[in-house]
Amino acid sequence: MNKLARIASTLAALAALTAVAAPAAAAAEETTAAAAKALRHGRGKGAPQFPQDAARFSKRVDEKIAKQRAKVEAKMEKRGVPAARRADVRKALDEVQAEVRAAVDKAARDGVITQEEAKQVRKLAREARKAIGRQLGLEKKPKREKGTKRPAGVQIL
Repeated sequence: MNKLARIASTLAALAALTAVAAPAAAAAEETTAAAAKALRHGRGKGAPQFPQDAARFSKRVDEKIAKQRAKVEAKMEKRGVPAARRADVRKALDEVQAEVRAAVDKAARDGVITQEEAKQVRKLAREARKAIGRQLGLEKKPKREKGTKRPAGVQIL
């Protein structure tokens, strides 16, 4: 009788675990499916998968454009840029962002973005950012090569 009671309690525990494990397994499958649909960034396992749905790619580009605009606005606010200069910056930013959106629209005509099309859009965006810097006089100064002397008249404290 003692043995029968142990077997019965083991079977009851097993049935309870099965009832709990089935929804957990289904939730794990849903989580995996959601993770597969999520946008991936970077290289390696987290790299974007191509070919990619044009709507997802376009949405991501729009998010990046909004983020870029917010950063520029915050920097102008922090540095106290005059209103006239802000208007020039916004106009240049609008022109460049319109070019990038046009490139995305062109790549998305067939509804799918290939890796090559995405690379072209990224290249255009980088070149456009550099063009804005040149247009607004915000280019980075070239670094001094190692072993060269500082210009005369510069003192090191």
